[in-house]
Amino acid sequence: MDVSFSSWKLANEGKGPLPLSGDSFSFLFDRRYTNRLNRMSRVFFEAYAKATAELAISEDRFPSLSEVEAKMESGAVYAFKDRLMKNTQFFDEVKISGVSYLVPRAYHFVDSSGIYTDLIFDFEKGTVTLPSRRKVPLLKDRTEIREPHAGETAGEEKRTPEPEVEPTGMEVPRGEPAAEELPGAAEATHAEPAEPPEMQAPPRHDVAEALYMEEAAEPSEIAHPPIPTVPQATPGARAGAGEKIPAERRPGYSRTQIGILLAALLIAAGIGVFFIYSPFLAPAQIDHVMYAAYISNSTNESILNFDIENSAGIQHEVELILPENIDRSVIARGGTVTVSHYRGTLVRMSSSGDSSIKVYLSERRDYVPVVLSVSVPEGYDSGIVVHGRSYEVSKKDRELELRLNVTSERVEFDQSYMRTR
Repeated sequence: MDVSFSSWKLANEGKGPLPLSGDSFSFLFDRRYTNRLNRMSRVFFEAYAKATAELAISEDRFPSLSEVEAKMESGAVYAFKDRLMKNTQFFDEVKISGVSYLVPRAYHFVDSSGIYTDLIFDFEKGTVTLPSRRKVPLLKDRTEIREPHAGETAGEEKRTPEPEVEPTGMEVPRGEPAAEELPGAAEATHAEPAEPPEMQAPPRHDVAEALYMEEAAEPSEIAHPPIPTVPQATPGARAGAGEKIPAERRPGYSRTQIGILLAALLIAAGIGVFFIYSPFLAPAQIDHVMYAAYISNSTNESILNFDIENSAGIQHEVELILPENIDRSVIARGGTVTVSHYRGTLVRMSSSGDSSIKVYLSERRDYVPVVLSVSVPEGYDSGIVVHGRSYEVSKKDRELELRLNVTSERVEFDQSYMRTR
């Protein structure tokens, strides 16, 4: 793969948008505010589009990383490039004679998950349309709508006829009219049935005798036991009216049991709230500041580069201690810098965002011994981890001191900040 802009443009003519997974788009957004673009993403893509538009006209090629960095407001382009290539699929990396170039895989990128809007390059104008997070994601599937058959209207649906259910236990013989159709049926339903002579209430003085006779009768002799009528209350019956009849006990909880359950629920809820909102039990918040150091040699100059990526916005101070008479000049971006030459070259930077330091060396060097001193702000505990290089770390009061040799091979290290409770 080459870096010719005209060849790339010819190969991508007529191609539609390239769909990518939502992870490629979510990487461009802030970790804490997921609906806001990361500042480094915006700066890098705008600088890349502007540098490509200029070099496509003058040299018919895509820009190198150093040429993109020259268009950016702040440095740390190499650290961002490594993370961009690891987490997204917007670019292919091409290395020619040790120089890195990023070639886009398309003009137009689409989020296949429908959460983010499109990312579009316009290299003729040197601009880029960056994505944003949609409030409502696009629907990928739609519900199928059944078309009505011939003879149906749009609002009608076929319904299966429900069978008529006749009430059980009421059979009407065929050929005979129903009870409602008989004349006088309505009056008959409201009229009280006449009692047969044997079911009429006996006189008061015969009640006891009638009850005694019923108990003495044989079961075989009683085919249909008569329904006893309720006699009028006697003075003896009124005397027993004051007796208490035990109430039927129904299953359930008593008031005491309900109170105990409610108290247990309230205690459990209070313990849960304490564990959730207690600052002593909440997980500690850890932020990271990424550093990178390397030497870039060319025919005319040799530069010691030091990049800082601080997306968390932590206010910190960094101090570089170099050997004596090693620098010609120092250039810094993104912070306040002081330089002194007492017992060596000392460069101190104070910043709260992405920044970089370039030390132009007085002569060509293969390595430079560096002492890096980083202050730890109040309310934080901190540590440093160096990736792939021998180093020595010591801690004194509120400062971390790192000693290592910087060469043309890029070395990266990570400083973690954990809030103390």
